[in-house]
Amino acid sequence: MGKSRFIIQFYDEAYEGKSIEELCKAPVSAISGISESDALVLKTAFRIKTVSDLATNKYVKLAQGIDSLSEYSIRIHNETFESKAFEDLARKPVSAISGISVEDCALLKRILGIDTIRELARNKYVQIAQTTVAMASMLRILRAAGVL
Repeated sequence: MGKSRFIIQFYDEAYEGKSIEELCKAPVSAISGISESDALVLKTAFRIKTVSDLATNKYVKLAQGIDSLSEYSIRIHNETFESKAFEDLARKPVSAISGISVEDCALLKRILGIDTIRELARNKYVQIAQTTVAMASMLRILRAAGVL
């Protein structure tokens, strides 16, 4: 079986022979574009050590929830939920999330170019990590079902 284009495109060359499961456990610096020094910052500020840690980080999940809610106005229990408040929040600096300091926000800006909650939610490195974790989960399901 040939090398996965996903791995070749989004991970450093040293990880090309790794399985999706191994990539989940790999250091976050395995993702092309995240340096060792960037990884050290992520570890120090956010306790992110692995690709899986980045994919499942609570601040990332909060940012993604805010971003998702900002796109929809819906009716909930006979009352209309207006997404404007979440839209305003999605545009705020990442430090608006409780637990992320102004200093940590500045680090995200420096290493990943992230200013706002929406940018954290949609960051390409986060998406690569989350896709990797989702692919590993799908493989586990397919193996358990006897398909693979």
